Amino acid sequence: MNTTSHRPRATQWRTLISGMLLASTAAFSPLHAQAPTPAAAPGPATTESPDTITPASAPTGTLDAARVDTFLDGLVPYLMAQGDLAGAVVTVVENGRVVTERGFGFSDVEKRTPVDPKTTLFRPGSISKLFVWTSVMQLVEQGKLDLDADINTYLDIKVPAKGEPITLRQIMTHTSGLEERMRYLIVLGPDHPANRDNYLKDWVPNQISAPGTTPAYSNYATGIASYIVERVSGQRFEDYARQHILQPLDMQYASFEQKLPAELLPHAAKGYLLGSGKSYPAEKNTAPGVGGLYASGSAMSRFMMATLNHGELDGQRIMRAETNAQMLTPQAAILPHLPRMTLGWMASDTGGYDTRSHGGTMLFFYSWLWMIPERNIGVFVSTNSVGRDAAGSALRAQVWERFVENFLPTLPIERAGPGVDAATAREHAAALAGMNWQSTRRSDSSYLRMLSLFAPTRVHLQEDGTITVDGQKGLNGQLLRWREVSPWLWQQENGRGLLEVKVKDGRPVYFSGGPFASVFGFEPIPGWRSPAWLRPALFVALGLLTLSAVLRIGGVFVRRYYRAIAPVEGRGLRWLQTLALTTQLGTVIAWALYVKSIAGPGAISSYTNGPLILVQALSWLSVVAAIALVWVAVRAPASWPRVRRYGAWVVALAGLVVAFVAITQRLISTGLQL
Repeated sequence: MNTTSHRPRATQWRTLISGMLLASTAAFSPLHAQAPTPAAAPGPATTESPDTITPASAPTGTLDAARVDTFLDGLVPYLMAQGDLAGAVVTVVENGRVVTERGFGFSDVEKRTPVDPKTTLFRPGSISKLFVWTSVMQLVEQGKLDLDADINTYLDIKVPAKGEPITLRQIMTHTSGLEERMRYLIVLGPDHPANRDNYLKDWVPNQISAPGTTPAYSNYATGIASYIVERVSGQRFEDYARQHILQPLDMQYASFEQKLPAELLPHAAKGYLLGSGKSYPAEKNTAPGVGGLYASGSAMSRFMMATLNHGELDGQRIMRAETNAQMLTPQAAILPHLPRMTLGWMASDTGGYDTRSHGGTMLFFYSWLWMIPERNIGVFVSTNSVGRDAAGSALRAQVWERFVENFLPTLPIERAGPGVDAATAREHAAALAGMNWQSTRRSDSSYLRMLSLFAPTRVHLQEDGTITVDGQKGLNGQLLRWREVSPWLWQQENGRGLLEVKVKDGRPVYFSGGPFASVFGFEPIPGWRSPAWLRPALFVALGLLTLSAVLRIGGVFVRRYYRAIAPVEGRGLRWLQTLALTTQLGTVIAWALYVKSIAGPGAISSYTNGPLILVQALSWLSVVAAIALVWVAVRAPASWPRVRRYGAWVVALAGLVVAFVAITQRLISTGLQL
């Protein structure tokens, strides 16, 4: 998500803990905040849209290449300098021709190698998924795959580990219901020993929502889809994509090989956190279809032109026109007014234009690909560095939004509803603001559940009756304001974006909004582990345990100063209490150090299980320690002063809170999944 230089504490936790989620994963920056215009008479959520899309009309005009170049030359270098970015590429296509392909900055800062849009290989991240979906649809055309069959028909492992059958259609619309799985997906260095089976088979995620009901972007599910392509075609995904997509489209400078062939290796851009900093080893995707593509800007231009031209380019057809149209057609609605997924593409709105897109974020590369089929326009943007305050994310959003503003006719903003009275607006806003929310895209079986405790998503009621939502920002970096225009439907102030809430028995149970609505939303955190009470309780408990430890240590020095001897009675209980208290505080410190250690780009490549096993073992001991503290309180001898006996119960209750957090936040999980 977007960050600022002055992050609130919750955002710092969100950044720290979710660093492993890589958002390449969740490449849906709030800066890219366009959302759909109101849909006319939307159908019910259970109804499939027809598998057709209106073909692009005859060209209504062409983009002037010189004007586009002038626009890009004025915007991109400025954003790069401001954000400390090393290099970037932008390509624009229209009506089957390349309008422009522009390289900026350096692919290798140390060698001062400039970005060449035709040959420099960027890492488009999750845009790679579009090639998985294209492969799936090719096999559907051939009758080898059925979008609505149980995926286990094609697999040699059982997916999900627990839950209902999943179909490829649900995987392509990110409604498989699977929790997130990141461990082993992205590692550093092409020779890293982690492989596809480590990612797909070592641990199969559980299903945390019924398939087909809840958007939840899933890297793992995409990995399974690419594995299905392998099993059905009899080829590695890397080979299948090269033979059936890259070569037919003459995408010469593109590859899914994580160890690049010798002829392509010199063209790979290096990755940077900051353009002024050091470069890092190449990122390896163990399941390449999830985010492992190497591609030049020119290669991505050819992919966009083929898709906009109904699956054909220069006489080479990668799929039938009707299949191509089927891929671009929105599927079933989850919330009727919000963007839908097509079969693999995100449908959204930019400036009133019906857009198809997909983003990608690697450890060091930010990318996005957009198309407006009705205008036969496509734009691809990628940077090879994160930049200051995630400037790479901001750049890709700025380029696209400003491009539409400058080169397409301005369309009027239509209001999505007549509005609601002030009392209703405040009542509904208060209902949303009174809850702590968690993303549907999450890991529920691992310690990453801590994210919902330390960085829940909150809705905030503003004085003017609008609401804001944590993390949802516009291009100016400010939180977007939403005003209710129909019951439980909000529209962005002075914008087209919509935010919609699902209500059950008069209570909000789900909401989403903006361009990410097709891939995830937010659900209430259950009351029994709500941060509204659990987080303060944890901080109080840790304070009490720390105070007890300080008093215990101080007591030793006081007795030594006065040459006093500690009472013999209950000495064993005192030692047990000290050991249990030390264990609990030590566990908290160990987890803090572990989370900090895995937040850096290099740490994500680690496949060493030792540190994680250690902190999980300590978490188990902290639960045992809590029981020991209760035992001390129960068995405290009558000879102990009343303050000490009461204090034993206070410490025991504090220990139980810490143990409760360890259990409910999955810190005692024995699995090594992320």
